[in-house]
Amino acid sequence: MERTEILEKIKEAERKVEEDIKKAEEEKKKIINEAKMKARQIIEDAEKEAEKIKAEIIEKAKAEIEKEKQEIKNSLSKEVSEVESKGKANLQNAVEFLYKEFIGMIEYA
Repeated sequence: MERTEILEKIKEAERKVEEDIKKAEEEKKKIINEAKMKARQIIEDAEKEAEKIKAEIIEKAKAEIEKEKQEIKNSLSKEVSEVESKGKANLQNAVEFLYKEFIGMIEYA
């Protein structure tokens, strides 16, 4: 082989190596971009799932609060009814007491 042929083969080999390096770099960029897109999708999916879970938790909490609120309301309503009943029962006694006191004041006046 002549010297020029050897140099041509070396240059050809160098070009091929440069092409292979360029292809590898492009493939690397492509893989990195795909990985970034997949990562973004995973993050978006996770955020959507987190929002869904958050909404479920909030709805459960609201339902519990509403239940407790209703229980308190019912309890207080019962207490109010009891106080009202006792008040009505004592009303006649109070009227009689005041009447007697009033009559007593008039008789001694």
